[in-house]
Amino acid sequence: MPFTPFHLGPGLLLGLLALRWLDLPTVLLASVLVDIRTSLVFFGLLSGPLHGPFHTFFGSAFLATVLIAAIVPVRSALDFVLEWLRLQQAPSTKRIIAGAFVGVWLHVILDAILYTDMSPLAPFPGNPLLGQISVTAVYVGCLVAGGFGVVLYVLAASGLVQFFPLPNTSSN
Repeated sequence: MPFTPFHLGPGLLLGLLALRWLDLPTVLLASVLVDIRTSLVFFGLLSGPLHGPFHTFFGSAFLATVLIAAIVPVRSALDFVLEWLRLQQAPSTKRIIAGAFVGVWLHVILDAILYTDMSPLAPFPGNPLLGQISVTAVYVGCLVAGGFGVVLYVLAASGLVQFFPLPNTSSN
């Protein structure tokens, strides 16, 4: 997507709906992390195709692994962000791992539907997802998911909705 923030909509909605199984901050970071290289190419700091090796399932799995290694040791230090957002989620290595992979792979799937320069199954050629859903439907879907995610967040932060009872202690 030309606008990386579009990926935050589905990430937010899925992260909130699956709060019991996915670490929300990790899902959100992972959903935009895939575009780091793309941004460098876009701004002329790197050369090559916009959707390079990180826009594959293997390449994004590498990014997920790096993100996991970076988040696991510091995740509990990020609790203040969730507290400020009025959400509670105890740090969990399992949720961090799941959130990282769900976030990067969701990004790859969404972009693979849209872009001809992607080979999401590399080293195998081709893109079986290309054009399976219209470009408009993908963008509208991301916006709608983001809207529902924001509404769900407001309901949760105000105490009107409680997702799943989450333990106050870490459950790795």
